[in-house]
Amino acid sequence: MIMNKTFKQNRIADRERGASLIEVAIAILVLSIGAIGLASLQINAKRAGFEAMQRTEASALAMDIFERMRANPGVLDDYVTVGVGEAVRAWSGVAEPTPPCATDPNDPCTAAQMATRDMWEWERALNGGTTSNDAGGLVRPTGCVSLDAVGGRLVTVEIAWEGFDVLKNADAGAGCGTGSYNGTGGVVDGNRQLLRMTSYVGED
Repeated sequence: MIMNKTFKQNRIADRERGASLIEVAIAILVLSIGAIGLASLQINAKRAGFEAMQRTEASALAMDIFERMRANPGVLDDYVTVGVGEAVRAWSGVAEPTPPCATDPNDPCTAAQMATRDMWEWERALNGGTTSNDAGGLVRPTGCVSLDAVGGRLVTVEIAWEGFDVLKNADAGAGCGTGSYNGTGGVVDGNRQLLRMTSYVGED
């Protein structure tokens, strides 16, 4: 009788040990799936945060060129460009204009020279070259400036850059940087992020 009781207790103990191993395995599987989901969520959150920072920077850069034009309103036509930035041309080949204008009060610039200088500095900022280690800026940017008419005062600034994902409602075939940001699967301008601002710039 004692032997039967001991045998039964051992069988019960064996079943309990087996069940514990299965539970541990299931728990590990559930935790693994959760960890993978959490990692994916973190990656997506970082991407969304980076895209938000890019759009904020693009807004600041658009306001920067507007302010430069407002400080030099007599030559708005000289600011017009169909595209500057890394997606258009290599920054290493863009020479700094002379004279240095605002950096040297003893060597003043004409309004046209100041416009050239402003556009050079703006393109440099688009590419992230204004930081100490040439970091920052937008991803493969294109900056465009247009007027409502020759000699007009209504200015439109467009800034395009490359995003992570292919957009479902990509504005293909129109605007700044057209054709430079094609996405996977042949989506025209699918990876293009675009910011457009319009403002009136008054005369002196």
